[in-house]
Amino acid sequence: MRPIFRLAARCALLAAGTLAVTHARGQDPNSQARLDSLEARMRRLELRINRIDPDPRSQTRSAIESGRFGGFVLADNKGVSLEIGGFVQFDAIHDFHRTSNHDAFQPSSILIPNDHKTSTSYSIRQTRFNFIGTIPIGKNSLKTILEFDLFNPDGSSVPRLRHAWGEYGRFGAGQYWSNFMDIDVFPNTLDYYGPNSMVFTRQVQVRYTQPVGEHTKIAVSLEKPSGNITLPADSGYASLQQLPDAVLSIRHDWGTGNHIKLAGAFHPLTYETPALDRKSAPGWGVNLTGAFQLPNKDNFVYQAAYGEGIANYLNDIGGNGYDAIYHSPEKKLNTVPALGLMGFYDHWWSDKWSSTVGWAYLTLKPKAYQPPADFNWSHYGVGNLLWYPNGFMKVGIEYLYGYRNNIDSMNADNHRLQLSAMFKF
Repeated sequence: MRPIFRLAARCALLAAGTLAVTHARGQDPNSQARLDSLEARMRRLELRINRIDPDPRSQTRSAIESGRFGGFVLADNKGVSLEIGGFVQFDAIHDFHRTSNHDAFQPSSILIPNDHKTSTSYSIRQTRFNFIGTIPIGKNSLKTILEFDLFNPDGSSVPRLRHAWGEYGRFGAGQYWSNFMDIDVFPNTLDYYGPNSMVFTRQVQVRYTQPVGEHTKIAVSLEKPSGNITLPADSGYASLQQLPDAVLSIRHDWGTGNHIKLAGAFHPLTYETPALDRKSAPGWGVNLTGAFQLPNKDNFVYQAAYGEGIANYLNDIGGNGYDAIYHSPEKKLNTVPALGLMGFYDHWWSDKWSSTVGWAYLTLKPKAYQPPADFNWSHYGVGNLLWYPNGFMKVGIEYLYGYRNNIDSMNADNHRLQLSAMFKF
């Protein structure tokens, strides 16, 4: 029998015993003591299993990504708890033009040239489950997060690790959202990837957060080296992960749902020559993000990111080798400038209906010696209508538009319709 059901059965047996003792109170002089004992045991068991009911409007994408929604909680009367949560999501996706990514909307994956053939796919890969543990230790609590989804890079539905994170007081370590990004500006989309230009990555890191006021905090982190560079093929050159990324951020919150965050990243890029000489090029970036909530509880989120050698942080092109390009005649690794802009507006028709509209733009400043078919810039647009029949479900339809332009000005676009249903547990 599962632990949850065993606890429920024990509660039921204790409740029955309490009723029996209450009935026998007038016949047994010790019945009051027995009743008090049984009631105390029931209170302890009730503390061990609980369900946090989500508040209205808690199924938004940023709330889900940041873990601000309820799960089943197992706890005891000493404050130790384990929260089990997640959701099942079904996606029906129809593309009007050809793309190589059928499960998430990624403008850089639009095929060029494009024969405009349509395709339809069904997916459950957004399905997710997580475990959050809390243990009071001294003046602080030790919090751990373990989270998986089914969005495996190889296209399978094998569970994939998203977060493995622990924090105690002001210190945190493990794999979690990069300090350079702001998960609270993720727009309320059904699409898995989200905006092309968003700084969006999970990093293995160690982080320290220092409050500097009632509503302001500074965080500094050392994150896993993750340079993604293009080196001469079959030449013996090798990309190295030698120095960690250093990220510093400051965030200020005010009112309800309002914040602004400024983050800076130093992103060293290192490679080794065939002669085993090691050389580096400095990558860097700044990221300004924020959210503004209107009096009617509508929400506007934005981001402006710029840097050189930070393509690996950007949602649409991370991992494609655009942090830096090696130029053989110069015998030099040159970083690629990148700019990412986005703005999205969430409108709530009521607590059960909402819509999100917005646009994002991503551009690189290519080098003259790059291949003409390399990525240059892209657009990402979205509009949706979402329905929340209760605190545990979300159903919606979404229109997505993407446009890709290469260095040689060859381009193509794609239109997508996505119908999704999410069921939280």
